[in-house]
Amino acid sequence: MKIIAHRGLSSIAPENTIASFELAAKEQRFFGIECDIHETKDHHFVIHHDDNLMRMAKVDLKIKDLTLDEIQRHTIKSGHGVQTYNHQVVPTLDEFLEICVYFDKVAVIEIKEVSELTALTNLVNLIENYPGLKAILISFNMNYLKFIRALSETIELQLLSGELDDSTIYDARLNRIDLSLWHELVNPDLMKKLKKEGFKVAIFTVNDQKQKMAYQKMGIDYLTTDK
Repeated sequence: MKIIAHRGLSSIAPENTIASFELAAKEQRFFGIECDIHETKDHHFVIHHDDNLMRMAKVDLKIKDLTLDEIQRHTIKSGHGVQTYNHQVVPTLDEFLEICVYFDKVAVIEIKEVSELTALTNLVNLIENYPGLKAILISFNMNYLKFIRALSETIELQLLSGELDDSTIYDARLNRIDLSLWHELVNPDLMKKLKKEGFKVAIFTVNDQKQKMAYQKMGIDYLTTDK
């Protein structure tokens, strides 16, 4: 089972910041680092979980309405360790990818929102511009993943989901998209079924050590954690 740092090492430094990514990158136990991306008004990819800056930067502004320069005028004011890491701003995807390449970590990129599907072409091109980069693209939006699959036969994709039915399983299998599931959804019987269908299975977000061991016994491929 491979361990992925959720929004960086977000239990130590504010989530989705350069500080949290660098801390995670220096830990050998992490196979990959997860982040969330949105598209700015001027079509840059930036890393932030919410579509609004309010929770992390304390300004009520939407990312899609701002340019990259406007977003990076605001510092991060919330999160673990914010008093120690007090000069963080919303990073660009490029900055995150450079860290992943340098420390040889898999970049696990959750696509939150883009202005239109064609923006995903730019995302795939950006990833392919980093020699040696290993990346997994994940999203709750199946249409985003299907569009990317049409662009690339080889890139690893995962559908995020908190529920699962036969039609979703069929659609994912048809498009060669693996599954990243809310951990409480997963049990040994479901794992047997999904493995029989040929899926890699990821789960999110597990912080309890005993739970991690139980999921490892089930044959989970990837586990995302804050710790």
